[in-house]
Amino acid sequence: MKITNNHKGPLGLPDGTVLAPGVEETVANWEQLKKNAVVQGWVKAKILTLGADAAATASAPPAPSLLGSNLLPGSIHLDGDVYVSLSDVVRHAHAASGLSIEGWNELDDTLREAKLADAVEWLRSEAIAEAEAKTRADAAAAAAGAASAGGAAGADGAAGADGGGAPDPVSDKAVLVARAKELGVAGVGSHWGTGKLQEAIAEAQKKSEG
Repeated sequence: MKITNNHKGPLGLPDGTVLAPGVEETVANWEQLKKNAVVQGWVKAKILTLGADAAATASAPPAPSLLGSNLLPGSIHLDGDVYVSLSDVVRHAHAASGLSIEGWNELDDTLREAKLADAVEWLRSEAIAEAEAKTRADAAAAAAGAASAGGAAGADGAAGADGGGAPDPVSDKAVLVARAKELGVAGVGSHWGTGKLQEAIAEAQKKSEG
């Protein structure tokens, strides 16, 4: 950027650049320097004069903005507690149209409103789909949690049943041994398995009944 120092003496810029009086000089770091409050004050007071390229940039017309809607509110309800701003709807509709900014702005108002309405419906369907997916995911997680808790409860219940009255295998075997001895089963002892004891007792009972 070419800058002229209109001051009577040399002028030092914040980045260390020194401008001689009355000489147009190129300032490479102008994009950063122009943000400095002191430099802005010098430009405003015409102590510094910007070159023609800066003036051209300053006078360039701003980029056109997208025309919005005369019907839709600034905030549009989609689903549940989900809302979208009108500016987002306009950007989405413009992108879907494939038109340039100028082409979009030149659309008939009725056609533009229709495209905006289509964009709202598309965004609404997306919001509903996301809400349904979240609901399904939450339900699946809840079901998995319930199944896990049920399994743990079942295991605890089974343990409780064993501890709360189900015959202890060791004690039960001792009872069988004692019963077998009462019936005179030869060679009976704790080394016998439960199944063998039960068979021996059943056979001895048959003999005694016969």
